[in-house]
Amino acid sequence: MAALWAVNAIACTGTVPLRFGPARQELAWPAYLGTPRHDVSAAETLNPDPRPLWHTDVGRAIRGSPALGETVVAVGIAERYIVLLDRNTGEVIWRSRVHGTIHSGPLLDGDRLYFGTETNPEGRVYALRLKDGRILWKTTTGSVEAPLGFDGDALFVGTEEGLVLRLEAERGTVAWRRQVSGAVRAAPVVTSEGIAVATTNDTLYLLDKATGQIRGRLPTPGAVLGGPALDGRRLFFGTTAGRLLEVELPSLAVRWDRAAGDAVYGSPALAGDTLYALARNGTLWIIPTADPDAARSLPLDLVTTAGPTPIATGVLAAGVNGQVLLVDHASGAVVWRAHLDGPIEQPPLVRDRQLFVIAGRGDIHTYR
Repeated sequence: MAALWAVNAIACTGTVPLRFGPARQELAWPAYLGTPRHDVSAAETLNPDPRPLWHTDVGRAIRGSPALGETVVAVGIAERYIVLLDRNTGEVIWRSRVHGTIHSGPLLDGDRLYFGTETNPEGRVYALRLKDGRILWKTTTGSVEAPLGFDGDALFVGTEEGLVLRLEAERGTVAWRRQVSGAVRAAPVVTSEGIAVATTNDTLYLLDKATGQIRGRLPTPGAVLGGPALDGRRLFFGTTAGRLLEVELPSLAVRWDRAAGDAVYGSPALAGDTLYALARNGTLWIIPTADPDAARSLPLDLVTTAGPTPIATGVLAAGVNGQVLLVDHASGAVVWRAHLDGPIEQPPLVRDRQLFVIAGRGDIHTYR
């Protein structure tokens, strides 16, 4: 009977029912990389020589950054599954199959997960129940490659066709649609002044949160592929033309614009009053936001498409060759190094002194 129930559950819901997960998580993951500043790990520490804790292979390739709760980890994989794992052991709790490839990682809010799929032309945004992976709703939006934006009540979605949508989080109802120029590859940023959306057409838009009306637009020196970091009414981002910028809201005035020496593909991170960014050639930039002329650069001998992760004892960086480095803030010396199989395309993350690294071939490595 149990086997028959499992087969029926897969056929009806797409969920592989291994066991039930928790009903909810008190620690939410409401934004790409955990917080609008991308500083979820900034106060965290690691052992001087972190040791492997567990390693799990979940599929052919993991897409996007994971969502970390207090007891679970959620990831999207190329085989069109969202997978929920036990954070302490790495054991798979459930797998839920969806329509379309998942390119960006999920968001976690209480008792549910949200994410988009990039199949064209019928990409969708989904809400899944955290306990068992059951689909609560799905809404056709067009191909979604960028992470979602979320304000607690609504989801903000950018598509490859340049469509921006607001979906009500409870039922997935479309509140508005707005066409912009260029594909959306970076997460829309929810601000007090509106929704900031960067496109591959070298443009940053500010949309009205309630109506989707375009309130302003700013030409950018190159495309923005990594989600901007937000500090109140200031946005910080890098571009494919190798520039780092601070932009004020709602005016979209550029406060400063610095050369990074190479393209910036990953998201910058703000820790306190300091901006951290990684250029493709492995140059780590450390920029005091109040005095950008005092910026320092540290060469790390990496090729990287992922942003940096500042923690209390240094900065974590990862490369396309599978290297993970912990770098001393002051000297630039590498104080710890690990080498994994396959490219690392998302920043390492630390929560509760546990380090999570997503390798490019579908495996998750943790250290403590």
